[in-house]
Order: sequence, then structure tokens, then C-alpha cells
Amino acid sequence: MKIIKKLAPVFLAISLLLVSACAQLPVNNNISPSYAYNDTGNSSLGKKAAVLLSEGSDKSIMFLLDEGTAAYLARMALLEQAEKSIDVQYYIWRADLIGKLFYGEMIRAADRGVRVRVLLDDISIKAENEAMLYAMDNHKNIEVRLYNPFASRGFRAADYLTDAFRINRRMHNKSFTVDGQYTIIGGRNIGDEYFSADKESNFKDLEVLSVGQIVNDVGKQFDAYWNSKIVYPVKLFEHNQSTPEDLEKLKKELIEFEQNQKGRKYDLDIKDSAMYKFLKNRLQNKSYKKLYRGDVLVLYDDPEKGLGKSEKEIVFLKSLLKPHLDQVKKSFEVISPYFVPGDIGAKYLASFVKRGIKVQVITNSLSSTDGIMAQSGYARQRINLLKGGIELYELKAEVKTRASRSLRRSHKAKSGLHAKTYIFDREEIFIGSFNFDPRSANINAEVGVLYQVPEMAQFIGSEVFDNALEEFTYRLELVTVEETDDEGIESRVEKIYWIENINGKEIRYDSDPKTSAWRRFNEALYSILPIESQL
Repeated sequence: MKIIKKLAPVFLAISLLLVSACAQLPVNNNISPSYAYNDTGNSSLGKKAAVLLSEGSDKSIMFLLDEGTAAYLARMALLEQAEKSIDVQYYIWRADLIGKLFYGEMIRAADRGVRVRVLLDDISIKAENEAMLYAMDNHKNIEVRLYNPFASRGFRAADYLTDAFRINRRMHNKSFTVDGQYTIIGGRNIGDEYFSADKESNFKDLEVLSVGQIVNDVGKQFDAYWNSKIVYPVKLFEHNQSTPEDLEKLKKELIEFEQNQKGRKYDLDIKDSAMYKFLKNRLQNKSYKKLYRGDVLVLYDDPEKGLGKSEKEIVFLKSLLKPHLDQVKKSFEVISPYFVPGDIGAKYLASFVKRGIKVQVITNSLSSTDGIMAQSGYARQRINLLKGGIELYELKAEVKTRASRSLRRSHKAKSGLHAKTYIFDREEIFIGSFNFDPRSANINAEVGVLYQVPEMAQFIGSEVFDNALEEFTYRLELVTVEETDDEGIESRVEKIYWIENINGKEIRYDSDPKTSAWRRFNEALYSILPIESQL
């Protein structure tokens, strides 16, 4: 009897696995396609966009969104003014403070007759979020679809065992488009930590709010994914038993949730923001200091990358970026939170230096990163990168911008890098979801925009690489030192030092600063595992 009791959990796990292994995706996925609205010039947002574009409608106009509160305000202002359509596409959408506030506003827009299309990767859809999405899908003006979904909705581990090749491929794209007139592209997912609303840890990120031709091109990208055969409407899942009554219940819950936030810390932070009135009421203002005009290229992976198709069969984003890399003559500046160049990437960047090109990289430090596995892949290449002449900088976990220091909810939270930005000769700049790592290059689907706007490239390059490095990052230096072992034998060893400047005083660390021995051990452990291709 005791043996049976001990084996019961094993039998249960095997039973669940067998049941889940029988699960399959809906076979009838012949859904009707739909497409982005473009004839929306008479909408309120269309008229405001026309004011901005009056000097040249063939160009795109860009606003930089570098603060979390500004990024929240931009989206909320657009949702409140939506009249025709809302198209949102994300890798992660959490059912937290930020996620629920956006859900509530999207439902209100749908109640006004706005068509809402929600396209999410399935990797982060937990039970609470799934129930909310299923309920929203009951609205006549809302449709929810999932990219490359798990067949087993209740026991996902089975899919990793039975269908790992497919499940490993995710949609990392992030786009937010309203009325076919305004779009936001960049690095942020939807969750508290991306909008300066988390008490423990928040990301430094960068997005661009745009009008003009770019919006149509982002719409084409969205439609390519929305209508692809790797995307499934949630209404097709047998597991989805949601009803219109669930939608009405959700509406009430979200209204109550929003009312409970009024007067609380994040609500006060938002209303104190310098962006509040501008983004809410004056989206047509031409005098905003971060406004740029120019030509852009929307670049993205073919959605069937998620089916495992190769570069010979479909278009990869990395191939679209390569011609711009090949044309670099003076400088290549990289901002990537998960920077995993591998042997090939390290040699590639070193070849730039040999041609007289200055290469600078900003990535997370071990203290600031939320992904130790990815950090281990980078750490493995640090010496090779430094020997190749690449300048390396790592973000300090404790630093904050002036705006972030004033926040009530998260002013004590640590900082982590999440922006994915590449600057070519300070003439062109790419901003999007694409990390400098094997996963973005070869496995996940990605999107971004190449801005052929020198003023914008120069501004961001100057603000980050010329003015902020000393305050916000550690500079890495490779030094050859002589060491003596226990037997008295001397040897020359290459060591990395992390250099921090505080009030003009240089402080040198011989191991990852502000980290525990346990965290360093985990990074070292991961670095010896053969997982680099998956990072």
C-alpha cells in the first residue's frame, strides 16, 4: 500500500502526459482573413496626423518614447480616441496593473464600435489572462488570436515533450496601431515592469510613436501574421467555454479595478508626468522636442519562421538588416539587453574594428539582467570581444533617469535594460524587438523599423553613447596580470575589470559588481552548457 501511495504521483504525471499528448490544435483553421483599415483620414486621429504630415505626406513623423510613463500615456491616449480600429501584437501581455488598464480601455473602445484585433504569442498566457482573453473574444467587435499556440491548454509541459521543435519558436513582435493612423513600435511588452509600474524591477526601453507611411507598412506586417496559418483564433479551442456573460462580468471587474487605482501611486505618477497633457490632448503638436521626420523601412521575419522554415524558403529579418551593416564605415553602436554574439558574431564585430570601424555595445550587467542564461552566453564571449577591440558597457542595476527617480510606485526598483537599438554611422537607426542573439536571428519571429533619419540617429547616439555611459554603465577593461599558483609557478592571465566612475573617482571591480556569489555561480554554470544556439 505504501508503495502504491509513493508511486501515485508518478502514475498521475504519466496519465496527464498521455492525455495531453493526444491533444492537437484545431484542424479547421480556415478562418476568414481581415486587414488593417487605411481609409481613416476623417477620424479624429486621422485629422491630427494630417496636421503633422502637412509638410510632406510621403514621409513619416516620429516621437521617441523613452520613459515608461510616457509609453503608457501614449497608448492610453490613442485608445481613448480610437474610432475605427485597434491592432495590438505582443510577445507578452500580463494580467497585471498595466495589462488590465489597457484591456478595460480596449473593451470600452469596442463598445463604441471600434474593431479590436488582439494577436498574442501563447508563451505567457496564464490561466487568469487566458480567461480574460476568452471573455473579451465574446465581444462582437473584438477578436483574439494566438501565434503558435500550445495544443494542450491545461498541461503545457506535454507540448514541450511531444512538439518541442514547434513550441520553441515564438512571436517576439511588438506593435500597437490605432485607427490606421498612429503606431508604436519598439521593445516593450505589456506588463508593469515595462511601464515603470513595478515595485521591484523596471526596464529601460525605447519605442517610437509614429504617423505617416510607416503605419501602413506596420499594418501590412500585422496582417501577414494575423492571417497566417500558424495563428489560431481562441474561439476554435474546445477548452474555451467562455460565454457573453463572462464578458459582462469581466467588464464590471475591470471597471472596479480601474476605479480602485485612482489616487494611488501609479495614477499620481502618470498625472505628474510632463507628457500627460501633451499625449492626451495635443497629438498634433509640431513643437515637441523629440519629433523627427524622414523615411523608414519596416523590417520583419516571415511569420512562417515559426514553422521552422529556413532562410532559403522565407525572408528573415537578419537578412534585411545585413546590407545596412555591410555599408557601415565609421561606427556601429549596439544596445541589446540579451547580447549573445557567439563565436561567429564576436569575429564579425572584430572584423569591423579591423576595418577602422568603432564598435560599442551596451548590454545588461549580471546585476541588472533578468535572464542569467542569456547573460552566460555573453559572458562566455567577453574576453574575445574585448581582444577584438569592441568597447563593452554594462548597465548598472541601481541607476535611474531623473523622471524615474520621481516615481512613487517604483523609485526604489532596480533597473534592467530592454531596448533593442542599433545605430549605423549615426545616419540610420534600427529600433524594434530584435536582440543581438541566436534566438532573434534564427528562431523567434521579430519586427523593427529602420529609421533613415540622421538627426534621430545622432540624437540617440549622443544621448546614450556620448553623455550617459559614465553615469549609467560599467566600462569593461581587459588586463593581463601575473598570478602565482600554490606551487609558486607564475603565469600571465587575462582578467576583466569593471570600471565605475563616481564623482570623478574611478572604482575597479575584478568580478561582476553588486552580485552575490550564488548569482555568479549560476552564470558560470550556464556558461558551460551547450545551449548558446537557444539563447
